[in-house]
Amino acid sequence: MGNSLSFSLTANEQHRQDMAKMLDMQLDPRGKADCIMIIVIAAVYFIDLLAAIYILYNRKYPPIKCKSPILMSCIIVSAILWFAGDLQANGHVPLANTQLDNCKAFGVWVRVILGVCTVSALVAMRAYGLFRVFGKNRPFRGWGLFLPYLVYCGCMLVYGIVMQVVASRLTIHYIEPIDICFYTPGFKASLFAIIWITWLIVAALNWHIRNIKSSFNEARESLIACTAVFAVLIFTTVMHYTSPQFALNRKLRILTTSFDHLATNIFWWSIMAVPITNCIFRKQRYLDLWVAKLRNDGLQRMYDVSSPGNTAKESSVYQRNSFAPDYFLLRSKVEQSPLDSGYPYFDPMFDQYKFDSSVNAVSFTDQPEQKPLKKKKRVDMW
Repeated sequence: MGNSLSFSLTANEQHRQDMAKMLDMQLDPRGKADCIMIIVIAAVYFIDLLAAIYILYNRKYPPIKCKSPILMSCIIVSAILWFAGDLQANGHVPLANTQLDNCKAFGVWVRVILGVCTVSALVAMRAYGLFRVFGKNRPFRGWGLFLPYLVYCGCMLVYGIVMQVVASRLTIHYIEPIDICFYTPGFKASLFAIIWITWLIVAALNWHIRNIKSSFNEARESLIACTAVFAVLIFTTVMHYTSPQFALNRKLRILTTSFDHLATNIFWWSIMAVPITNCIFRKQRYLDLWVAKLRNDGLQRMYDVSSPGNTAKESSVYQRNSFAPDYFLLRSKVEQSPLDSGYPYFDPMFDQYKFDSSVNAVSFTDQPEQKPLKKKKRVDMW
């Protein structure tokens, strides 16, 4: 079968086993179990990709809109790159005479930078955005939201360049006799440090926003996701240091890769499963229930909801920002409570924001916060 993955034992795999014995190493050949794992995870990510396309297509549907569909879709793309890097780094596919034997390209850039670190950064960015809105009373946009993410990406770029320049024997290098990429302890330590710090930040942010309004509360989903991720992180960290040659062991390499992407999917689907399934099977009914929940939380004016069942206009506020509803964008412009009858809402007839049905539209920037609102004064927000 040549240098290709097969359900049966190939000549190349037999040669790898012989070379491993000469080096006094125990090696399980790649074969049926690796093929099955690759097919199953690839099928899962194919479904994930379809789901990502679906939420992008329905990104203006309010229950999906409030989940940051673009960020969630980017997480799926990065997770797929992570999986592609895992196939090389964890020894599931033959590397010899292919581009995969470039351990730094796939092991550092694809798997670590574009995969693991980008997934972690996007999750942290989403949690930080919710913390800005509900913890700091600031909008889900602007430099305040994106600057920490850009700084993180800049650090990862520098990290990747340094790893690329440093000698392979100090980071990750290809061992030709057994056709595997080997990670040095120092490189693994730096990688695990980055991932642990990132997810501890995510956990801290989720803890701070655990009591936000129920319409946007993801405390249960965050608990499930963080529990799964930290369980996998503990397993992977311990396994990497107690069994550094795990890629040669069939059970360990399959468990490692499977757990990584199981945790990723648990996180993603714990957040997106409810809005996606309801958007598919009972779109309008679920929207009515979701808007009713907004009403109970006192946020109905941000969706122009004035009476039960009035959901036709709520999507009009989803025109300016692709990451979050206008409730997120306007929190920093007013200091009033969402339960205050003077909280702003969108009036599609005049294409502007108003405070109350008895008060004409006002400008958020031109009016002092403490002065009473003047009646019959109409100033376009734009």
